[in-house]
Amino acid sequence: MLRVLHRLEFISLSLFAGMFYLQLPVAALAQSPGSMSATGVAVQPAAPAETSPQSPAVTVSKPAGQSPQNGQSQATGNGGFASSPGGQSSQGQQGIQGQGLSPSLGAVNGDYLLRPGDSIEMIVYREQDLNIKSKIGKDGMVQLPLLGEVKLGGLTVRAATALIRGKYNADYLVEPQIYLNVAAYNTTKFTMIGQVNKPGTYEYSESDPLGLLEAIGMAGGFTRIADRGHVVVKRREGDKVRTIKVNAKKLTDSGVDQFLIQSGDVINIGESWY
Repeated sequence: MLRVLHRLEFISLSLFAGMFYLQLPVAALAQSPGSMSATGVAVQPAAPAETSPQSPAVTVSKPAGQSPQNGQSQATGNGGFASSPGGQSSQGQQGIQGQGLSPSLGAVNGDYLLRPGDSIEMIVYREQDLNIKSKIGKDGMVQLPLLGEVKLGGLTVRAATALIRGKYNADYLVEPQIYLNVAAYNTTKFTMIGQVNKPGTYEYSESDPLGLLEAIGMAGGFTRIADRGHVVVKRREGDKVRTIKVNAKKLTDSGVDQFLIQSGDVINIGESWY
């Protein structure tokens, strides 16, 4: 009986010792951040490699040079175009070339009076949709984009430019640059009959005043039997026809042609009897 009791006590001690050894790995795992090996021994994790933080790459670009403001470009009054305000700037000239546009004629005096029948060319800087060529009607009116009918007849090129600019600036554009040119002048006719070498009807532009002697020159000059002191001009004034007698010989001798031709004049050069 005593031997049996000793054996039971030995078995109990063995079971207690086994349970104690089983609890050691669990306690070690709870106390250490490392992992356990297959033998139950705690393994410490390898320390991470020390690396110094890298500063972010910064790219610094050189600021672009500032371009001059549009408002600093002032225009000049006398160029191929009359521009607003005051004329055409070099920046505006480059803009016109960039748009593939060029004046139809050379320099136009800003004081030239626009007349019915004149064809105008208008260019709005950086607004290609507004660029047009249009003819001034008999009433002096002309059709312009967005504006409709505007009366330009009787105004100088400079005044017409300022008027157009003001209308666009009021409702449609901010400080627009307007370029106005006369693309084609209205031509007027006169008729030369009598003792000239080439009688007929001739055209001329009212932009360049035409004197009587120049008109005779266009008709080939006097014939050999022409009476230079007896020139009769028929001129219509309203519903009436006025007869004007001119001594072309005196005009020739004075060297100053003071008699200007008007549209519709009929000039008759008389014949000399001796």
